[in-house]
Amino acid sequence: MVSTTDKQVPLGKKIRAHLELADPVTWFSPAIITICGALAAGAAFDWTSGVAWAWIMLGALMTGPLGTGFSQSINDYYDHELDAINDPKRPIPAGLVTLGEARINWIFLGTATFLVSLVFGNPWIVFLAVLGLFISVIYSKPPIKLKKNFWFGPASVGLGYVTMSWLAGHLIFASLTWQSFVVAVINGTIAAGMLFLNDIKSVEGDRRLGLKSLPVVIGLRPTLIIAYTTIGISQVLLVVLAFIWGYYWAVGFFLLSIIAPIYSQVQLYQDPSQRNYIRYLVASNPFMVLTQVVSAFIVGGYFR
Repeated sequence: MVSTTDKQVPLGKKIRAHLELADPVTWFSPAIITICGALAAGAAFDWTSGVAWAWIMLGALMTGPLGTGFSQSINDYYDHELDAINDPKRPIPAGLVTLGEARINWIFLGTATFLVSLVFGNPWIVFLAVLGLFISVIYSKPPIKLKKNFWFGPASVGLGYVTMSWLAGHLIFASLTWQSFVVAVINGTIAAGMLFLNDIKSVEGDRRLGLKSLPVVIGLRPTLIIAYTTIGISQVLLVVLAFIWGYYWAVGFFLLSIIAPIYSQVQLYQDPSQRNYIRYLVASNPFMVLTQVVSAFIVGGYFR
């Protein structure tokens, strides 16, 4: 690892490094989920209103660039030694950002998340924002470091990134319904299942540093079975709910989302390599995103 004390980092490169700490790629999912939560509010969210979209974009800013950016930044801060093995090009191990600068980064993002939550004037949204920040801290910071727990780690990320973003989006426009809450939890569980898979790509670094991720503890193929089962059961629950609520077109889509990735699932199980992992993501991720949108439609009462 190269220290920033050993070289001068140009300002433009420094700014890009601070953005990279917040990992913009991860902002997309919570932002979309926040919009899904708004759709789940039904008629209370007037999707033809510019004002309504301004509110939901503010919510997406809170859950995406600010809240998720905070979680990514603080995770890089506490995981810089692990990143030096698994991903040495990250800003801290690459020497582009000092630990002190990284600390300023996540303090700014966390404070901004809280301040934006106050704008909505809803104490439940403030509660979700504070809870999300708290989960992000204990996910990354010793001694709790939920990331070290192969059960609580993925569950906490699924809860924070998906379930809580959905709930915040709904609460911007209306009081929460049990249907919306249940579907938000199911989508968060699907995300947790995907995160079990995510640990596969960092298994070597986890072993070297003694981080007990699920693939390290039980092996790659058993981890895949748990991930597939978690995702599959959640998808079946969506099929059942769509059928009970009379959205038969959604039943067909959810069944397709179960069937379509099976071939890539089998390939990944037979050869749990990085290449097949990427292939599985390519095959399944579009369906995961559309599953969130379709489930928002059926909760919000659209296209019956």
